[in-house]
Amino acid sequence: MSNAPTPVQPPDAGHTAHRFFVIQELLTTPDLARFYTDLLINSPTTVTAVRDRQGFSKSTAYKYANTLAELGVAAELDAYEDGSSLWRADPVSGNWTDETTIELGPVLIAVYGATGVDDDLALFIDRHGKAALAPAITATIEYLKGETTRRGVADDLGVPAVEAIAVTQAIERIVVVVKAHDPTLADITFGVAVHERALEKAPYRHADV
Repeated sequence: MSNAPTPVQPPDAGHTAHRFFVIQELLTTPDLARFYTDLLINSPTTVTAVRDRQGFSKSTAYKYANTLAELGVAAELDAYEDGSSLWRADPVSGNWTDETTIELGPVLIAVYGATGVDDDLALFIDRHGKAALAPAITATIEYLKGETTRRGVADDLGVPAVEAIAVTQAIERIVVVVKAHDPTLADITFGVAVHERALEKAPYRHADV
């Protein structure tokens, strides 16, 4: 009989793998990511309310709600508003480590979701690819913390200044709205204010604002 030790899988391996595949799924379809983000920042809310805010058809909205429920990041509650069931979404986050570590969370999902409705973000990924969103978000957060300038962001990303300005402005108005719902940003304080007029252009808004 072999005396080799039996491999022991870390107790949270299944949970970690689940989060990875959920994030992967949300980063596959921009509209699903946008639906998830709206549901998350406005929880509890109704599917109808999300549909109206984001411009989805009824069938698409319920399809996305059911998809999120199957993924385990949203649930229909035993409560109602205006005759419609309330839904709740939960934040999902994790780290991807290779040559460097990237924190994956609601802000990244939200920015990806906005690529379907924001021309500046769509142009950015058309030129640089979807993977370029992560460093652009990181650089924008550094700018909001007051630790770099928009020109510094341009240098970090290796893009023209005008392009860095456009993408950071598009990202910052998303970050400010979603930050409170992203565990990866819980300990971060922003030193740069985003003007209310800029937030009016954001693809996501809190329903009570």
